[in-house]
Amino acid sequence: FFLMIRRPPRSTLFPYTTLFRSFIGIFSISFSVPSYGFEHNEKISIKHNIEGVAFSAGIDYRFYGDDIFRRHYDMGAGFPLKFLGDGWSGGVNYRLVYKESNDEESWDLEKRPHAHIKKSFKTSEFKWQIRSRQEFRISETGDYTTRNRIRIRVKSDREVFKVKPFFSNEFFYDFDVGKYNKNRINIGVDLPEFYETKSSLYCKLTTDFDDDGTAHTPSLVFKVAF
Repeated sequence: FFLMIRRPPRSTLFPYTTLFRSFIGIFSISFSVPSYGFEHNEKISIKHNIEGVAFSAGIDYRFYGDDIFRRHYDMGAGFPLKFLGDGWSGGVNYRLVYKESNDEESWDLEKRPHAHIKKSFKTSEFKWQIRSRQEFRISETGDYTTRNRIRIRVKSDREVFKVKPFFSNEFFYDFDVGKYNKNRINIGVDLPEFYETKSSLYCKLTTDFDDDGTAHTPSLVFKVAF
């Protein structure tokens, strides 16, 4: 991946043309290998700080080849928890998840209110983040389940080929079944800011555990934040 990133010519009007073309090449892989269960996500988020509170909204569309099978819509607010010490913060969010129904002609809605607490800190070369999220999943029929998600994320504080690599691992514990039944690993890079726009490109590997064994689902994610 890093060998694909070359320094763009100084004369170009778009300074990240080569980088952009490299990502387009990677994205084309997700369209060319649907038989392998390869998915790709496109995420857009907006944040705005008011009196120390970070309000946010976002969308997340998930595709399998050319077909969209899930849509996420988020809104929430994050705030510092100074009484716990430096680096502590919390937040509340509300997510609407539309899943393609089995007949592929309608969408099933699931509501997911959740709250989280997070600790961020730095070492000499890395930024660390540990987050615990409590999540409710409410179906259209009124049935609901609860789960906890613990994520550990580390990002390089130094640039490598103009980007900052990161890695995260998230553990999902389902209280209704009483066990850890999902794991998610993200490996990717934060791209250079462009006109105050932040973007990331990463590979996501989700592993589901059940009585029949494990199922791995890889996907490629492109995220843009304003």
